[in-house]
Amino acid sequence: MIVKTIRQFIVFVLTVIIFEKMNAKEPEVDYCDCVAEVTSIFLNQVYKEYGFECGASGGRMPYDVEEISVQLIANRSATIDEARELEIILTEKFAQIINDHKKIRPFLREHPFPCSRARVSIAFEKANRKNSSKNDVVLVLHAKNRIYYHAKNPENPYVLKDIKDEPYEEAREIVYKNVAKRATKTKETF
Repeated sequence: MIVKTIRQFIVFVLTVIIFEKMNAKEPEVDYCDCVAEVTSIFLNQVYKEYGFECGASGGRMPYDVEEISVQLIANRSATIDEARELEIILTEKFAQIINDHKKIRPFLREHPFPCSRARVSIAFEKANRKNSSKNDVVLVLHAKNRIYYHAKNPENPYVLKDIKDEPYEEAREIVYKNVAKRATKTKETF
């Protein structure tokens, strides 16, 4: 009788443990928290390397992470070549950070997350605005697989003037050719 009661008790305890394990849920990870985390990592690196600050961040995330965007503010002026290089390098760095982050992967629309979904825009705001050239880039952005360059509009200060746009891949090729040339020149000087 006692042995039977002990067996029933053991079966009952094991059943409770099994049901508890089956109903135990792992802590849920919110994809918005993951987006905030990768954005924070990117912004910290950009601030340390370039001194750029974040103007805004966001994206498109109705059910999953479709796009992540960051708007940076650079307290300097830039030519088209400088703006192109910064846009390409920072966009690719952002996409790499997103792809390397293991917690966000299940929430990404696609993995690897392409540069076309990692949006970076840079506003160039020179401290002394009087010395800026009329063709200095004040905003560079990446949209629809193109890079758009904007300058101040002397006719209407509330609307920027388009000064150039080019396909992302062409801009990327130009940047990496220029980086390779600089690397070759650096090796030659040593």
